[in-house]
Amino acid sequence: MMKKKKSIELLSKLSFIALLSFAIPANANAQSYEEYIEIGINAARENKYAEAETAFKNALKLKPDDYRNALIYANIGHIYNSKGESVKAISYYDTALGMAPLNVPILKARGDLLMSMGVYNKALVDYGNIIDVAPNNIEALQCRALCHQRTLNYSQAIADYNKILSLEPDNYIALCGTALVLQKTNKQQEALTRISLLIDKFPEKAELYSMRAEIETELNHPELSIIDLDKGVSLEPENTNMLLTRAYCHLKLGNKSLAKQDFEQVISLGIPRGQLKEELKKCK
Repeated sequence: MMKKKKSIELLSKLSFIALLSFAIPANANAQSYEEYIEIGINAARENKYAEAETAFKNALKLKPDDYRNALIYANIGHIYNSKGESVKAISYYDTALGMAPLNVPILKARGDLLMSMGVYNKALVDYGNIIDVAPNNIEALQCRALCHQRTLNYSQAIADYNKILSLEPDNYIALCGTALVLQKTNKQQEALTRISLLIDKFPEKAELYSMRAEIETELNHPELSIIDLDKGVSLEPENTNMLLTRAYCHLKLGNKSLAKQDFEQVISLGIPRGQLKEELKKCK
C-alpha cells in the first residue's frame, strides 16, 4: 500500500488535487521532480492541460519508480477526464490503482467516471473496495446505492441507503433515494408519505415537488400533480422537465390553453418545436 503522507493532498472528484508539500530532499533531481509536479499542478488549475500533462510526464521520467507517481498518474487521468477522453482517463486511473490499489480518492475518481459512462458493474467494484477500506464512507455508499438503483437491484440499494441513514438520519440523498426505490417497487403510497415528510423538512427543494407530482400522476391524480408542479416551477422557472409534465397534466384535464403555454415555454427554453408537434396539435 502506498505510504501515507499528511502533506500530500489527494485527488478529488471535481478539481485537480495539488501534489504539494512533498518533503524536498537535498539532491537536485528530487528538486526537479517536485518542480515538474508544481508546474503541472499550476497548469492544470488554469486548464492548460497539454502543459500540465507534459510536466507530469517529465516528473515520471525523472523518478519512474517513486511511490508518489500513483498520484501523478491519477492527475493525468483527471486531465483526460476533464477533456472528455474517458477511455484514456480510465487507463491512467488503472495505472494509478495498480500502484496504490486501496487509494480511496483514486478509487472514487475511477468509480465516478465508470458510473457516468454507464459501466455500473465495474463502478460497483470500485465503490465496494472503498467501503471495504472505509465502511462508513458516505459518498461511496451513496454512489453504490445509485448504481444498484440503475441496475434495478433495489434490495441492495435499500441496504446501502439504510446504512447511510443509520450514520446520518437526515441524509437528503438517502432519504430521496429510499422514496424513489419505494416508487419503483410499486409502493407509491409509502413513497408519497416519505416525500411529503421530506417536503416538510426541505420546502425549497423543487425536485421534491416534481417527485411527488410524478407519483400523483401514476396514481391518476393530475390535479394534485399540477399543484405540486406549480410550486416546483415557481422555484425553478426554467425546469423543462417540470414544465413538460405540467403541460401533459393540463392536457389530460382538458386545459388546452394552459398546456399550450407550458409547451411554448419549453420551446423558448430550447426544446425543438418539431419534437412537440403532436402535442401542440392537441392544444387546438
